[in-house]
Amino acid sequence: MSKLAYLVAAAIPSNNELNPLLGITNLRTLFTFVTNAVIIIGLGIVIVMLAMGFISFVTSQGDKVKTEQAQKWVTYAVIGGIGLFAVYAIRAVIYSIVGANNDFTNY
Repeated sequence: MSKLAYLVAAAIPSNNELNPLLGITNLRTLFTFVTNAVIIIGLGIVIVMLAMGFISFVTSQGDKVKTEQAQKWVTYAVIGGIGLFAVYAIRAVIYSIVGANNDFTNY
């Protein structure tokens, strides 16, 4: 085997791992990783939106337009939080249907 062929073969990951840095070895762990990422990023966005809505509400100084806008921010943040809970619940249902274990942190 030539040196170039050896280097190319060494650079290609083995067939049993999709990404060795994350430990994703099958479709279940990939699905868990993606849904965990969506939930974590979404939770960060919800917290920022809640904070912005509350700050806007406090600093509105009785202005009706600013108060309504702040209320919309908080409402959208709560709806987003409910959506994130739905993602978590749907993932649990999918795992129970396919018979996978419920260890959602194992990826």
